[in-house]
Amino acid sequence: MRKIAIVGFKGGIGKTTTCVNLGAALALRGHRVLLIDTDTQANLAVSFGVTDYKKSLADVLVRKTKAEECVIPTRTNVDLIPSSLALFKAQQRMVLEMAREEIFTELFAGLQGYDYQIIDCAPSLSLLTINSIVYVDEVFIPVSMESLAVAGAKQFKGYLQNTVRALGRGAEIRLIIPTMYDPRRKISKEVVRLVQDLGSRVTKPIWIDTLLSEAPGKGQTIFEYAPRSRAAQDYARLAETVATMPPLNRDNTKPNPAADTEKKGESK
Repeated sequence: MRKIAIVGFKGGIGKTTTCVNLGAALALRGHRVLLIDTDTQANLAVSFGVTDYKKSLADVLVRKTKAEECVIPTRTNVDLIPSSLALFKAQQRMVLEMAREEIFTELFAGLQGYDYQIIDCAPSLSLLTINSIVYVDEVFIPVSMESLAVAGAKQFKGYLQNTVRALGRGAEIRLIIPTMYDPRRKISKEVVRLVQDLGSRVTKPIWIDTLLSEAPGKGQTIFEYAPRSRAAQDYARLAETVATMPPLNRDNTKPNPAADTEKKGESK
């Protein structure tokens, strides 16, 4: 089972959009996917049109219920552990726990039978984000076509290195995903070039498409809302990239704090 966190220190970079549509695309390829929402905005549930649920990740964190009891089937091969506003208080309680950086490892132990677990992280440095990067093996970073988004990616890369050194474990940055790409704008080409300089593997960009913004309002993935759109093609291609990636080659006793050895410029 591959465990992936989608992380970004800036909002509005396409993080939740990527989580939803990458998960949906992998499911369409026949993979079983579990999405986990660690953002209090609970946008994953909205994106799938899920509104009536009583249990969320917050209940798992305060140990009112088991993680597997919060799983909601949303589509064929796509399940969800939703978030809620209660997650804010639950996170505050985590601060008092022993080994608080590794709580997900304990609480998610019963989540089996999936090919992929994909975590949508909040756009901030939080205890939930720390738990996510300790729990997963891989990190994907969406970067929108803004200089500040590149700065956020650089900040996260440095933070990940420090976290792995401090805790002795953590994930690798395996993909950086340019989002909202518009070839008509000079800044788009500049940002892609800057992202490639980060040294991690860069995917082909997800082109800007208003249909991606409209789909969540209908509670649909891009493959349901506009299956012939450019965005659907882009996320299908991203899913193919993810599904065909070689297994991680790492010594679990000697963590690799950054994916500096990853191939650069897949989109070149």
